[in-house]
Amino acid sequence: MSCSDIFGFVLSEALCRSAQPKRHNAEMFSRISHALQAAAEVVAPPCPRVEDLHYHWSQLSAICQRCQARNGQAPAVEETHAPRHLAQMLKVVVAEEREEGGGQGSVSPCVEYLVREKVLTTLASLAASDRPLGIRQHTYVFLVGVLNHLHHSHLHHAPIHKPLQLMVRASGEMRASPYEAEEMEFLSTLCEKIRQDNSIILLFIQPLALTTNLPSGYTPDSSFPPTPTHTTPTTTPNTSSNTTPNNAPNTTSATPGQAANGTTSVEEMSQSVVEKPQSKFPLVDALLNLCHSADSQISSAAHECLVSVASVREGQSSATMSRHTLLPHYLASRLLTATDAIPTDTEPALIEDVPLSPSNRKEDTELSDSEEEDDDVGDFPGRKEVATFLHWLMFCDKVVGVSEGSLASSIVSAVRGVFLEGALRVGLTSRDPDILSLHIALTAKMVASVTSPLLSAGIIGWLTEDGDDGGGEGGMRQHLLSLCQSPPHHIQIQALRLFQVVVERPGSGGVAGLVLGYVNGRGYHDASAAEHQQSSWSDEEDERQKHREAERSPDSMPISRTLAPANINKIVKKFLTVVPEELRSTSKDDFESYMADAQRQYRDTCRWCASFGWPREAVAPECPSDASSTASRESRPEAETNTFYEGPFLAMLMDFLEHLPEQDYDINLQVTSLVATLALFPHPYLHEYLLNPTLPLTGGTRTPYTVLEGVVSRLYASVTSREDYQDHLRVTRYHLLGTMEEFDLERDEDDRKFEALIVIEEFAKELASIAYAKYMTESSGW
Repeated sequence: MSCSDIFGFVLSEALCRSAQPKRHNAEMFSRISHALQAAAEVVAPPCPRVEDLHYHWSQLSAICQRCQARNGQAPAVEETHAPRHLAQMLKVVVAEEREEGGGQGSVSPCVEYLVREKVLTTLASLAASDRPLGIRQHTYVFLVGVLNHLHHSHLHHAPIHKPLQLMVRASGEMRASPYEAEEMEFLSTLCEKIRQDNSIILLFIQPLALTTNLPSGYTPDSSFPPTPTHTTPTTTPNTSSNTTPNNAPNTTSATPGQAANGTTSVEEMSQSVVEKPQSKFPLVDALLNLCHSADSQISSAAHECLVSVASVREGQSSATMSRHTLLPHYLASRLLTATDAIPTDTEPALIEDVPLSPSNRKEDTELSDSEEEDDDVGDFPGRKEVATFLHWLMFCDKVVGVSEGSLASSIVSAVRGVFLEGALRVGLTSRDPDILSLHIALTAKMVASVTSPLLSAGIIGWLTEDGDDGGGEGGMRQHLLSLCQSPPHHIQIQALRLFQVVVERPGSGGVAGLVLGYVNGRGYHDASAAEHQQSSWSDEEDERQKHREAERSPDSMPISRTLAPANINKIVKKFLTVVPEELRSTSKDDFESYMADAQRQYRDTCRWCASFGWPREAVAPECPSDASSTASRESRPEAETNTFYEGPFLAMLMDFLEHLPEQDYDINLQVTSLVATLALFPHPYLHEYLLNPTLPLTGGTRTPYTVLEGVVSRLYASVTSREDYQDHLRVTRYHLLGTMEEFDLERDEDDRKFEALIVIEEFAKELASIAYAKYMTESSGW
């Protein structure tokens, strides 16, 4: 404190005390005090800030030395003048940094003093020992204040970043530390500096030899002690875990603390976040430690810092986080824990409507009453647990979305190994209908919610792979297909709905894995029959035009003659007449009522398929563009005998279409909706397979048109044999629409047949509208 400060303080105190009995105006005495203080500064000008800093630091050092030398219990820091001196030091440094402007190249005298006298190093050592008790808390506050006013380029100097490294390591030593708030503020400030200069992150990777392209002033330091571990004396660290890409836990034997599938239990995984010895990235470990805080604000701030650190694109940071931290398994274990916490009596139908609003992305599982009232979905048993699961799913999705390649891949791999192959596989293969239904609903919600391409592709790839490439358990695709085809009824509906969510997911690869691998070879097309059936000039010219368009540059974007064929009117008419006029439930031709939705949906689908590089034309197999097409492994035996195999997924859909008269109405609706979704894709081979009834087909090939035509033929005789079949058709239509007041006929055992006819009638209109919408959109060159 300068002489002028002391003199002004004494005068002010004297004036205030003399004014108390008389109760004079306080403002007047304040003005007198300021005037006297200004006069004192003239008589005794303030000393340089460096001298003031030196004074407080010498006093603080003396206090700490006495505490260190004292035998027995050291006094608490609040019992000394250390906090006041540290606060004054911060005040001096901040004031000078503000005056200097915090330039990149210049170092203020006060900062230079901190470096020269190793003030930061000494403070870090005192904080590490926390003697006097509580000095660590005030050290964090001091460092945060200095960092906030220090240019990020100064952190590259060893005397500045080495003490920060020690403080970062100290932040990861203790779970539920009494200084959590100060630790979090310190780490948040450090992450902000890393955001300003990504190269700073290399300073916090240990050992430093892992880094490359080191910044100037960056010197290796091997003097740091090993990261403190928190294993018990009888625990032997699993050193083999450091050699695996994802730091996977040892799963050689399943103990009661491990899951049945061989993965480490959630409790062990969560505890290992702070028990991992020889950490290579103390900053991430410290943040993971604070993620377990009981204070939701602190844990939330730690998660935001993890996102910030994961988004850094610098040197080996991504590879180090993926190989030498438990961040991937932390995220996977959080998903596992959240899934296990969902009650088995949760209503699956309500999960789809649980919003992904910020109110659901809370650290705790509690939602306030006001938040519950604002949600569109009312409260139900398990709602809070589902919201918690969605919170962790969205956080994992966010980290994967911002991460660089190796870290993102490691997280997806950990999610697959720990969560998908763990809790989700167990739930989806459960024999308990309630558990199975719950996990199908969770899977559908998960697929619909994830936005990062890598995580979305990882989840959907796991769901759609056939499982023939490796040993062990088979893939989920065949299991899900069997769920679609086997009772109970509500499980069939859910499994079909899950497949629809999968194929609707932009860029997920679901369509490619389920469908495109089987139709790309154009094995459904009978080329020899096509040569004889080109009876008109327009058909022959249309085929030639396809070949010419296929040879053009992709930049020219010609009109696709596959998606916009010249015989569109013939195609539309074939769909609209698949149900004879006498079997139609209405005399109105409302085909146009589907057009607006079909055009909008097709344009939306084209937008997110634009980057797939799909061909524009379906050309003959002998064309070079088709020579590279590879059929699925399952289609090869059929290919050898020139028989087209549509693959297990399309085969299932064709089976469902063939059995429309024997199935429940809601299953028929879901199946036709799924086929219509596939028909919207702008893929030429899939398009002509689903939407071109005029195409010559190889023997035994089933398409939606041929199957629907066969079903109508089977139904024709049994339906028309009833004298009242036309009235019954109208009754059924009104019943399905929910308006039965005009008819008084009872339903009977033929209802499913009549319902199937109405479904076919409307489904044919929908397919016709999609085909025409594609024609109009492609022809307009939108």
